[in-house]
Amino acid sequence: MSTPWHLEILIPAWRIVFAVRGSEIIELRGATTQGTFSAYRELPESVPGMIAWPNTVLLTGPETLIVDPGYQTQGNMLEGALAARGMSPDEVARVVMTHLHTDHVSALPQLGTVDLHVHEDELPEVYAERLRGARDAATVRPLRGDSGEIAPGLRWIHTPGHSPGHVSLVVDTDDGTAVIAGDTLGPDPAWFAAMDLPADFPERDAHLAAFRRIREQAPAIVIPGHTVPVRI
Repeated sequence: MSTPWHLEILIPAWRIVFAVRGSEIIELRGATTQGTFSAYRELPESVPGMIAWPNTVLLTGPETLIVDPGYQTQGNMLEGALAARGMSPDEVARVVMTHLHTDHVSALPQLGTVDLHVHEDELPEVYAERLRGARDAATVRPLRGDSGEIAPGLRWIHTPGHSPGHVSLVVDTDDGTAVIAGDTLGPDPAWFAAMDLPADFPERDAHLAAFRRIREQAPAIVIPGHTVPVRI
């Protein structure tokens, strides 16, 4: 039996909304990330923008691995979060991406030379090409097909919908199976709880199929991209 992984949220998900209204800049942050997202969608007569850091996950045990490094920021938050735990980027040999959107991958250069596991269907997308420089120090290890194993006790399943090459990670931990679901679950945790989505949700059928596939893993906990972890 493989050694179980230890899973830790290295940097928790958060959102901040900025809006320009006339000559004023308004900053909003709700009590929850989904509340902040709702405010972003509902600001009248303004020009809104949003910073949305995902749950950046640290896996240790068999080796040290990061899932979704997050944003590049002044202050190098990813490197700093590792240092706060007495760790250095040199200890991270591998990174797994749920997908290659800017908010998930732009901090990757802080980790230096790593093996980067990402589904091959992400690589030709326009957003991935625009950020290809973030991958310059990494060796890309494409994930191919519908599912597979990255390391003992660490598997992946293809869960497209949010993006063509989106994957979720299935992790064997001391506390049972964890699924790192990326942005598959969307901004409202109630949708996954109800196993339903608004009728006009983009790629609705693909997302619902991904919901079912995640449930089939019988997880004890699900780590979404931008909301707090969900215990099942």
